[in-house]
Amino acid sequence: MGIQHHSDVRNAQMNTLMTFKRPKNAKGFTLIELMIAIAIVGVLAAIAVPAFSNYLARARIAEAINYAQSCKTGYMEYYATSGTLPTSNDEANCPTITTDNVQAVTITSGTGAAGAPAIRVQLVNAAPLPNDVRNHVIVIQPLDPSNGLVDIGERIENWRCSLTTTGGAAAAANVREFVPAICRNSVATS
Repeated sequence: MGIQHHSDVRNAQMNTLMTFKRPKNAKGFTLIELMIAIAIVGVLAAIAVPAFSNYLARARIAEAINYAQSCKTGYMEYYATSGTLPTSNDEANCPTITTDNVQAVTITSGTGAAGAPAIRVQLVNAAPLPNDVRNHVIVIQPLDPSNGLVDIGERIENWRCSLTTTGGAAAAANVREFVPAICRNSVATS
């Protein structure tokens, strides 16, 4: 056995410090592993929360449009039996509808294109709707697909959905992302 040099001892100590080995019976995660996992969850949450908010807003608008379905049925039945378009909820046997998202669903005379009666879905001006879509009106009326005008033919087969916004072009652009695809190209400002 020879004499160890001071430099050999120092190298052995450095190697021991640099090669930390976890004891074989140690369980669990190190602090850095936990911090990385938390950072990944944070990034995923930052992406998911806004996407979920947009999804909820779209679902609320779609729900509001679906409430107009019973009025569409009454609108068509009234036209089929009388030959004229209904001008009120009573004529179309359209129930009074108010929900968390809908202030009113009404059939009103002269509010659609070419002065035809239209089904108007007035959105609420409060939560749970996002600020961008509050207090806007969705207008649903018969459509002739050949010319894009109001269809007052023998039968009503197609419908046009449009959205009337307040606040100009910027408001219309913000609202467009929340309405169903059928309504996106018909966003008007007032």
